Amino acid sequence: MMNVSAALNSATMGNPKRLRPMIWWTIVEYFFRGAPYGITLFIVWELFKPLQNPGISLDVQKITMACISMFVSLILLYIASRKAYFASYKTGYEICSDGRKEVTRHLKRLPMGFYNSRDPGDIGAYVVSDYANIEQMVTHIVPQFFGALAMPLVLLAGLFFFNWQLALAATMVIPLAWPMLKFTNYIVKKIGVKHQKVKVESASRMIEYIQGIRLIKAFNLGGTKFERLEKAFRKLKKESIRLEAAPGPTIVFASVILNGGIILIILVGFSMLLSAQVSLPVYILFLVLGVHIYQPLLHAMTFMAEMNYMKLASDRVENLRKTPLLETNREEEVPNANIEFKNTHFAYKDIKVIQGISLQIPEQSLTALVGPSGSGKTTLTRLIARFWDVNEGEVLLGGKNIKNYSSDALMSQLSIVFQDVYLFNDTIYNNIRIGKEDATKEEIIAAAKTAQCHDFIDVLPEKYDTILGEGGSTLSGGEKQRISIARAILKNAPIVLLDEATASLDPENELFIQKAINDLVKDKTVIVIAHRLHTIQNADKIVVMDKGRIAEEGKHEDLLVANGLYKSLWDEQQKLKGWKF
Repeated sequence: MMNVSAALNSATMGNPKRLRPMIWWTIVEYFFRGAPYGITLFIVWELFKPLQNPGISLDVQKITMACISMFVSLILLYIASRKAYFASYKTGYEICSDGRKEVTRHLKRLPMGFYNSRDPGDIGAYVVSDYANIEQMVTHIVPQFFGALAMPLVLLAGLFFFNWQLALAATMVIPLAWPMLKFTNYIVKKIGVKHQKVKVESASRMIEYIQGIRLIKAFNLGGTKFERLEKAFRKLKKESIRLEAAPGPTIVFASVILNGGIILIILVGFSMLLSAQVSLPVYILFLVLGVHIYQPLLHAMTFMAEMNYMKLASDRVENLRKTPLLETNREEEVPNANIEFKNTHFAYKDIKVIQGISLQIPEQSLTALVGPSGSGKTTLTRLIARFWDVNEGEVLLGGKNIKNYSSDALMSQLSIVFQDVYLFNDTIYNNIRIGKEDATKEEIIAAAKTAQCHDFIDVLPEKYDTILGEGGSTLSGGEKQRISIARAILKNAPIVLLDEATASLDPENELFIQKAINDLVKDKTVIVIAHRLHTIQNADKIVVMDKGRIAEEGKHEDLLVANGLYKSLWDEQQKLKGWKF
């Protein structure tokens, strides 16, 4: 039962009391399910009395009352079943809905390193397949498990009043089935862990297949040639069959042991009947009710095995909840937008990316980060947003370590425009509104106009109510980028992080977006990652990075005179200007 308790605790996010109504109502329902059998046997008892004692007449009044009781018990069964149904499903789905929302809130507050170390299928499984298992456990298995236990316990307790020796004989087989239950749970847990891993792996491979479908088609890798996906599905099939088949023999053996109790009742009861230790009606009573003792117990064993498998999902969710968050202190006020790196070191696992950087970025200044690929430019901006925590040193905002601020307080200060834009499968209106949840329609349209995207939105059939495809697949790269800038303009945060938004765009879109960016960065603290050096010639400070360190910093003219890495990058780009087919 400890496994059941732990499963319920993790499935309800530490609040198993929420399951009490559904469990109690299910127990009541199963009690009333057994009531008709008891009443029927009472009627049989009364009918047998004149046969056993010819001088006694049939008590019609008692039989009539029993029939009325049967009718009342059926009405009560309907009420209890209805209550149990709504308690199970309404409460169960509410618990799982709350759990899914809690998981997504938790995921939002985890460091980016958590995502980098896992496959997409593994992360998606928390909310999709793991909670599907928890949902099945909470709404179906848990109530039915307790109901299946309640019915035979009530029947056995009742039978003890009629004849304790025969009831004891009926009970003797139950402990004999216990080792089979323990062994079944062991098998399910052992194979279930592997099955969970394979299921997550196949989900990851499927996501990989879909995301890379253009490449797969281009190189004719689709269908049977995509071996990684095929192998994952074959492995899933194999483990699924093992999971279903492996506990079968022990459950069948437990069924044989439990049903052996009926044979024991027949033999012991017949012996007692011959020796006049038990009357014929009592013997019949045990024969009829014996079937209804062992079948629910066998169901409870099956539910227990299923619950042990479902518990693996709740364990995964519980382990996720224990993953350390980025949150530390919860200061909400950020005094100003001055940013400073103090002897900052950072590594992705064992790969050092930032090595001892110290840098000051004054409020309302434009700082450009340039340098070769892999020099740490993007990582530096992600450390400001606290997507990761530094390994050594500090990142300060407003003179305080960014770890002192709550996530909401920190992110309220930042507008981020990524090079790779992601739009949700929702309306254009709602995709822009992400920048400010309580924005009015007028504010959203004004932001769209400033971001140079109102014109192309206005010619769409549904205008701002146009539904975008997943990831914004129905728009061009330039259109998606302008919508992301509209979000940032709407947010109007004091710090803007720009991951070169125009690097891979055509000249027309680059012109539109450059105009939008110029409006976005007015009176802001701006950190821009620049690949086209001519776009940042007027920056207040240019920081040249190389192999995780600052190689140079200063203004454009001073860096050209210094004749260092920046000068060589500038000269290379000047040569490329005249290049053509």
